[in-house]
Amino acid sequence: MSSGCSPTVSKTSLPEPILEESCELVDLYWEAWSLINQARMRGNHRNQFPAKYLNSEDKNVIDQWSTLSISLFSMLGYREYPVMESLDLFYKKQRSDGFIARAYITRSGDPLHLPTLLEPMIHPPLFAWAELKYFSLSADTVRLQRVFPVLEKYFRWIDQFCRGKYETEDLYYTTPIGSGMMNLPRGDIESGGWIDLSAQMALFADHLKQIAEILEVPEKHQYYAHKYAEISNSIRSKMWDSDSCFFYDVTSEGKIAKIRTITGFWPLLAGIPGQTDAVSLIEHLHDSSDFGLIHMFPSVSAQEQDYDPRGFFWRGGVWGITNYMIIQGLLRYGQEDFAREAAQNHLSNMLSVYREFDLVADEESSESNSELIGNIWELYAPEEAAPGTRWDAKKFCQPDHISFSGHGPISMLIENILGFSADAPNDVLTWRITRLDRHGIRHLSFGDNTVSVWTEPQPERPDILSIQGDTDSDINLMIITEADSFAVHFDPGPVVVSFIPQNYITKGRFGR
Repeated sequence: MSSGCSPTVSKTSLPEPILEESCELVDLYWEAWSLINQARMRGNHRNQFPAKYLNSEDKNVIDQWSTLSISLFSMLGYREYPVMESLDLFYKKQRSDGFIARAYITRSGDPLHLPTLLEPMIHPPLFAWAELKYFSLSADTVRLQRVFPVLEKYFRWIDQFCRGKYETEDLYYTTPIGSGMMNLPRGDIESGGWIDLSAQMALFADHLKQIAEILEVPEKHQYYAHKYAEISNSIRSKMWDSDSCFFYDVTSEGKIAKIRTITGFWPLLAGIPGQTDAVSLIEHLHDSSDFGLIHMFPSVSAQEQDYDPRGFFWRGGVWGITNYMIIQGLLRYGQEDFAREAAQNHLSNMLSVYREFDLVADEESSESNSELIGNIWELYAPEEAAPGTRWDAKKFCQPDHISFSGHGPISMLIENILGFSADAPNDVLTWRITRLDRHGIRHLSFGDNTVSVWTEPQPERPDILSIQGDTDSDINLMIITEADSFAVHFDPGPVVVSFIPQNYITKGRFGR
């Protein structure tokens, strides 16, 4: 039987954020890693799981949705944690026809359920997204070569067995549990076109196309480029409503189910809408009566009848995994400022709950105030600094929950607030600088590099941007400010550079 272990967080083997004026965000960051520590598991001969893997959910089963979600942020510590081994667990269990179950029993290693005509038993197919993110950190081409056939077989299985019916045969269907959003209001769409799975399949094809290009397999690059275009065209023609400027689910008769939910933003991540339509879609995220609430972004538009301001799981709750999806989609359309604003909003609200929340949900709650403070929660309320309510719409969701909430404290902090992006295959670290305080990161690992860089403000010369640090290998540091961008090559040793960028930063510091 699997067993967990939770050693002390090794700060020297993980990226260490430097945030002089936002130290509490760093505390939240380390709290997230401490929860990941508790997700360490060990496989055994009976279940045939990897020797080490991560599972932060029900220890009796391991499921795709939470495993893929946790991989998207925990891989920033891939040298310390068995992140990719956790994905390998699912690959090893793949059937000969390509099917990968959405959950496996940890005691036996058997699939929890097998697919039927009505229930394909899948979860959002995001393995290729995780693999490409890992490749950008590791430059591990050998791994891509090994997993590419597995990913292809899984894509083909979903492409064959999850097609919509009748008017939606060129789209894809799943089920409420299969979507990972069990109580999301969707209308009576059944085996019609589901916008989330359809967009995820377009994204899957796009990622397979990118992997084929990396592996220099031109015929497969061409094939997946065609599949991506084919799925994207169907989504644009059948699921986009030009009147409301939104993507919706479609019934098997081809009728749009006009309920605005978080699923309508998956096409952004997949690059499906044209630039004009993307701008119109993004307006829903800005609208304070729609998705741009006090805590961006609720799982259901505040204008919908089924919206619940306390969360009620997927009836209004704010989730880290979908916020990360949206932020990455914004970046695909060049919306760096709004992406950073959304990340700041998400982290500020998480921090407020972590630091100050001390209310009891109701008289029947057994939770004391001391149990409520200092937690990372499964989801959050969209209109106040509070945890979201769970499936019964009454009690709070799970505290100390990391699978769907670590994106903010870890990925958004490093990628959006601090502005770091690693390109291990080319030994390039890109740093988009948007702050004035002393900030940066220590021992960020990517490829064969471990880099520390931070800004050193010069009080007597505030127009000078001074950067210090060190690297243990040759790297190219791409620095981007509000008005300038340039690359500097560093040999192993100290990192020291100072320059006077035009219009250094005019937008002020985080949280002000």
